[in-house]
Amino acid sequence: MAAGTGSAYRDSPAGLPGSLQAGAMRRRFWGVFNCLCAGAFGSLAAASAKLAFGSEVNAGFCILGIIAMATTNSLMWTFFSRGLSFSMSSAIASVTVTFSNILSSAFLGFVLYGECRQVLWWGGVSLILCGLVLVHGRALPHKQQ
Repeated sequence: MAAGTGSAYRDSPAGLPGSLQAGAMRRRFWGVFNCLCAGAFGSLAAASAKLAFGSEVNAGFCILGIIAMATTNSLMWTFFSRGLSFSMSSAIASVTVTFSNILSSAFLGFVLYGECRQVLWWGGVSLILCGLVLVHGRALPHKQQ
């Protein structure tokens, strides 16, 4: 076996040096982080639109809401594209953004509008979380025995 490969790094796959393994984990972290931010900015854009186009809104709030919506929407797409570039697959990035958007929307709905979600809704969110864990778990390199 070549020096600096599998024997020196017990927890890494046999063919990858530790420096490459650490770089892959860093890329994965930044991919997940950017996707979580993209989901949060997406829900902020939706909340801004709801504030801008509500039934009893004056012109100042409407203009402020449109500016906030455009800004947060562009930030959402920026973070999503960065998350895609760091992520191992587009499916992982899309599911992560969706999950983050759902949770952020629930939080903002509760804080801004006093909306409460039903148990069935939280059951669906937990199923999405289970799928997200499965998708992220499949992307990890497995040790060869």
